[in-house]
Amino acid sequence: MPEIVHDSRSSIATDPLRNFRFLVKIPHTPAGLKSSLITLGFMNCAGLSVETSVIAYRQGGMNTTPQKMPGQSEFTPITLSRGVVVKTPQASRWVQEIFSVIQGGGDYAPSKGKDFRTNIDIMVLAHPYTRDTRVPVKLRFKVYNAWPQSLGFSDLDAGGNAVLMEQMVIQHEGWKVTYATDPYSSEAAKIA
Repeated sequence: MPEIVHDSRSSIATDPLRNFRFLVKIPHTPAGLKSSLITLGFMNCAGLSVETSVIAYRQGGMNTTPQKMPGQSEFTPITLSRGVVVKTPQASRWVQEIFSVIQGGGDYAPSKGKDFRTNIDIMVLAHPYTRDTRVPVKLRFKVYNAWPQSLGFSDLDAGGNAVLMEQMVIQHEGWKVTYATDPYSSEAAKIA
């Protein structure tokens, strides 16, 4: 009869991270609000990718194959989706700040010591729960100089049976990813 192994530590250590346990923190308080976007939960986070263009060139004497070197890197916009909840106007207020900056009369201008941009933390949390009271962060994306490009709402349908969704597209200037160092520890992935 085969031996049954009861220690599941090796399988937990080698299991891939789950994509459904994540937290997005946007530490930006829009003008006129006391609470920040940090309290909002998102259902979907898409667009965490980067692509570097290739510059191909040839030079005299070595032109049998083109030489390739890296060009400019492009980070795709991040799309955040969530259900609309009353008393959470933070996303629409953040988008309104863009209008006030464009018109030149807003409070969130770099000349006034404020900015409509912020750094965002996207954290993938451990699953299953650990014995510790904290849920450890196993992967962290630090998104730099983010600002909302667009905000959209799902269609209103009197004959439907769906949730009203809000979708925000975030432009940014890149991200850095950090992995946790120990699969069993409750120590979070840290970014300096």
